Amino acid sequence: MTIVIECPPKAMFALFDSNTISSGMIREVPGGATIQLGEMPLEKRHLPDAVALIPIAVTCGSGVAIHLFGSWLYERLKSDSKVERKIRINRVEVEFTQEGITRAIKESIEIEDRK
Repeated sequence: MTIVIECPPKAMFALFDSNTISSGMIREVPGGATIQLGEMPLEKRHLPDAVALIPIAVTCGSGVAIHLFGSWLYERLKSDSKVERKIRINRVEVEFTQEGITRAIKESIEIEDRK
């Protein structure tokens, strides 16, 4: 099963634990999931509040430890105070709290399992 998480560009360095990032990078993460960096937009945003979000495909099976992965994701995204704290999961903007992120991931997995 794959869900898509969209995060600000600056967050990619923390998520992939790397000084450089490139489209297609893959990393195994806590909880038994794998993340893969999608295409990075080259467009410039001219609106002051607009944040370009980069898609990350999260691949996980039904046995993924959702709370562990959600906690890891939240900690990585909140660690950099300069990063815009905005996240979307499957095109839905999510409350930027550990509980909000975990709940959204769990709901996305449940929806996918019903298909």
